[in-house]
Amino acid sequence: MSAIRRLLERAQPGSAGGIAQHIRRGERLAVLIQARWGLQRPEQWRAKHLRWVLERGLMDLSPASRYHYYRTSRVLAATLGHWPAWEAALRGPWMHPAGLGTPKMRDATVRGGRPPKLAHRAKLQR
Repeated sequence: MSAIRRLLERAQPGSAGGIAQHIRRGERLAVLIQARWGLQRPEQWRAKHLRWVLERGLMDLSPASRYHYYRTSRVLAATLGHWPAWEAALRGPWMHPAGLGTPKMRDATVRGGRPPKLAHRAKLQR
């Protein structure tokens, strides 16, 4: 069982299909980070590693797909207990499924929608 699967199955709320999608994307993130920096475990990751993947490692994907990888990065950071500290470092055009060209991304003060369902660190300590 991969480290990503172990982390997300226990901590991520949501349906089985949604969790499975996060696991698939998380495993791809792990492969890209391991190929670039040689880090074997998600506990060794820093915000710069996830930012590199979102900026350069996934350039061949559409803005909507990069948005889904951003969501998985956010879930992994929350599971590891780093989300509040890493949130500012992971901001970018991938935060919206349409990319840079949307009015919402141009006006950073516009915030809306429901809050994200993030993993809770306390669930890992069972």
